[in-house]
Amino acid sequence: MVVTNDDQVAEIARMLRVHGAKKKYHNEVWGYNSRLDTLQAAILRVKLPYLEQWNEGRRQVAKTYNELLADVEGIITPEFADGHVFHQYTIRVLDGKRDKVQKYLGEQGIGSMIYYPVPQDQLPVYQGQYPKMPVSDLLGTEVLSLPIWPELEPRNIHLMIKVLKKILVD
Repeated sequence: MVVTNDDQVAEIARMLRVHGAKKKYHNEVWGYNSRLDTLQAAILRVKLPYLEQWNEGRRQVAKTYNELLADVEGIITPEFADGHVFHQYTIRVLDGKRDKVQKYLGEQGIGSMIYYPVPQDQLPVYQGQYPKMPVSDLLGTEVLSLPIWPELEPRNIHLMIKVLKKILVD
């Protein structure tokens, strides 16, 4: 806990607790992920025994997504790797269609997310420290994360993929 009557100290403390950012995903200084309180820790302790079961549930959802998206042109699905638990299920939407696809999904009541929209080398905290990174720049315009959680039902996955296919074909 930080207690202060200095606005500047308060602002810095708030930034440090969320990865050094005033605005989400726009890190200005080195910071931390420091938002766990006692109540959250107690809840986490109760949930921890279910972790592997939930991780396997996420893997199964990702497997279903990959199977249903295998024949869809214009997207690239994530690959499976040992230990991957699919905290996010992020596809690449090619040909500059990502924002159009995300908008359409939202209009159909399907949430999606663009995590880390600013490539790391372009964050204020790293400005000028690295050469141009064109692959990162490209990926930043293509990535789109679809809903994923361990209990996501196959019928809902099929519905989302049907909607996704519709916008990509049109």
